[in-house]
Amino acid sequence: FCNPGVSSEMASVVFQVSCDSTKPGESVFVVGSSEALGAWRPDNALALQTSKQDFPRWSSKPVILPAGQALEYKFLIKKNGGKERWEEVSGNHKAKPEADATLSSVWGSLRGEVSGILGSSAQVSPSGGYKSLVASEPAAVGVANGLRLRMPSEMRGKPVLCGEGPALGNWNPTSAPAMSYVGRADGNLQEWALAQAPREVQEGANFKFVLLSDDGQQKWEDSRPNRRWSHDLRLRIFDAPSPRRAREDVELEIHWPSTGPVDVLQMPSAVFHAFHWPFQEIGRRAAEIAAQGFDAVQLSPAQRSIPGDQWWTRYQPVRYEDIHGLGSEEDLRAACASCAHAGLKVFGDLVFNHMKVVASCDEWRRAQHDHGHLEHLKRRLSENLGPTFNRHDFQWPWKALEGEGWDGPDRMEGWGCGEWSELKGGSEKVMAVHTAHMEKLKACGVSGFRFDAAKHMRPEHIATYVSRAGVYAFGEVLSIDPKMQKEYVEAVSVSSGLPLPTTDFLLPVWLRSFLERGPDSVDVSFEPWVQHLLDVEFGRKTQPPPNVGSAARGGLQAPVLANNSIRFARNHDTVCNDVAFYGLGGWKDGAEVAAAWLLAVHDGTVLLLADDVRHCKLLQKALSYRKSLRSRLAQRGAGAKAETKIRVRLAADGGAPLTVCIACYVAGEVLGFCVLNPHPHGAAEFTGSACLASKGGASIFCAEGDGKAAAVSIQSSGQLQEALFLAPRSGAFFLAE
Repeated sequence: FCNPGVSSEMASVVFQVSCDSTKPGESVFVVGSSEALGAWRPDNALALQTSKQDFPRWSSKPVILPAGQALEYKFLIKKNGGKERWEEVSGNHKAKPEADATLSSVWGSLRGEVSGILGSSAQVSPSGGYKSLVASEPAAVGVANGLRLRMPSEMRGKPVLCGEGPALGNWNPTSAPAMSYVGRADGNLQEWALAQAPREVQEGANFKFVLLSDDGQQKWEDSRPNRRWSHDLRLRIFDAPSPRRAREDVELEIHWPSTGPVDVLQMPSAVFHAFHWPFQEIGRRAAEIAAQGFDAVQLSPAQRSIPGDQWWTRYQPVRYEDIHGLGSEEDLRAACASCAHAGLKVFGDLVFNHMKVVASCDEWRRAQHDHGHLEHLKRRLSENLGPTFNRHDFQWPWKALEGEGWDGPDRMEGWGCGEWSELKGGSEKVMAVHTAHMEKLKACGVSGFRFDAAKHMRPEHIATYVSRAGVYAFGEVLSIDPKMQKEYVEAVSVSSGLPLPTTDFLLPVWLRSFLERGPDSVDVSFEPWVQHLLDVEFGRKTQPPPNVGSAARGGLQAPVLANNSIRFARNHDTVCNDVAFYGLGGWKDGAEVAAAWLLAVHDGTVLLLADDVRHCKLLQKALSYRKSLRSRLAQRGAGAKAETKIRVRLAADGGAPLTVCIACYVAGEVLGFCVLNPHPHGAAEFTGSACLASKGGASIFCAEGDGKAAAVSIQSSGQLQEALFLAPRSGAFFLAE
């Protein structure tokens, strides 16, 4: 590659980041130590660009920088005239571009690499002679059952085992046995291994891991006492404290309602939310998505909407007669055909409650006292959304929803934040246009639907749509109130005659509180707890309800809405909107453990964002496990009744639970189980659980989802023959042999 006008001592560098955290009107910038990057001044930061085809990938124009000069930088998000939001990472991105390069990153991660859409790490070389610049790493090596070590990717140096005796270097790191690089592991970790353990090391010998850099500097483990050598060769985490200790009392039982009118094998298992993905991209990735363990893909809205690359433009329809914005009708047909070939269902996203914004809330509000201006705005509605619709097809009188009004009696006729162009629900003309849109999508190969903003539509209207659609459907009921959810679950039946699945918002709120703060935080009666959460959401100061003592008696009830509910830890609303959402807004760290929990139980439909799967080995393993588990359930036949049993081992220091064991049973037999460690920093040892107890002898379970041959032996008491070591926020998944 030759770049005219650039001397051999300069490099042309493109900055690239994958980021879907922007809100309407915001852009991504890069700022850093070079004057070309603003010299750490946000006002002078370099802007990155994206498009509807490239989103969420943002790229800068080429920047000329001195070749070989160390560079530090960070990404930030800001809006014109607004305050910037910096990515939350410990430290800065670092690079030393020796030649023309593309520096590829992921928002919120210091990993210097480009990943495949669903997670396989790859160092990608752009065309035209550029090379993707990543932190140099030794070549990966194979390892069978040797000692393994994991550490954050930003750490540099080769780890050695330094300790007592000649085999461990007599506490001299330069004489200690060195480990070999294996590859990337769960999340933002690098994995190293000692393929052959020194046989001369005595059981119980003291040692520590030490990082040796190329210039001879040494980094010792400072946050923990000496390690003790054991020949069981378990996984270790660099500088991690000794595993947290368990409380001495019995395990806590989590009651997970497993019964219901729905055969779990007749509902989607795991839905890949291809949020704001072009149809062509979905078609290209269909086989890859299916291989991960998904059985369905959810599209973003397909109708013609207002122009723009931002995600929210898809939720402002202009014409339902057209397929436009993420691709053509032909593109959608091709994508659906590819998905069908891969065994994937395709779910369309229906925005039937409202249409394009034609005036601000303030303008509509002023018009309520100015008849002439109100007439002008109504004409604007007809002009913008005609000839299909005119002013008479919208809901009057105009009313904005504010505060608790979002959940109040006017929620089904109100104009949302005051800007939504609220369609007249139940109008046969409106319903006919919407029905034609559903038929167009079905003709393209769409086999199910999501109803956006369902809580702002009357249940009887959704029932009519679902009846006309004649396919699987679910409603986005954005509420933690079970009473509101039941309005839709009980009033709407899908084509099979079963109750309408809805989005289970209370469950992730419960999971986050339980996994981060422990059982006391959710040991309450649900009704007053829900009311307290609503009070907090709408700005009313109330005290949380008192504990009821269920945890002390050994059990808690999980607030599962229904056995066919749509479950998630993060969805596009909680990620992309600057709203609290009962504590779910902006939740990232630890959400992967909650999602893994949802995947480990046998029922429900789990919705996952593409980016969350791409960067998380834990979720990739959980998906593989769920796919295998459901396959085994199917082999048992339609009459087999599955149930989920959950036991939690609490930690002596309180807070996050030590381990969560989730087992799937059929006819008293364990088909599979997973164990999770939700703590952000502390490691954990899992020695067994009462939910794994059996009447027979010892059972063998094989590891699932990590591509490595491993097995555990479990005694009839439910105790493991050898303890499992769990790194922070990690999990292990096993299927009966």
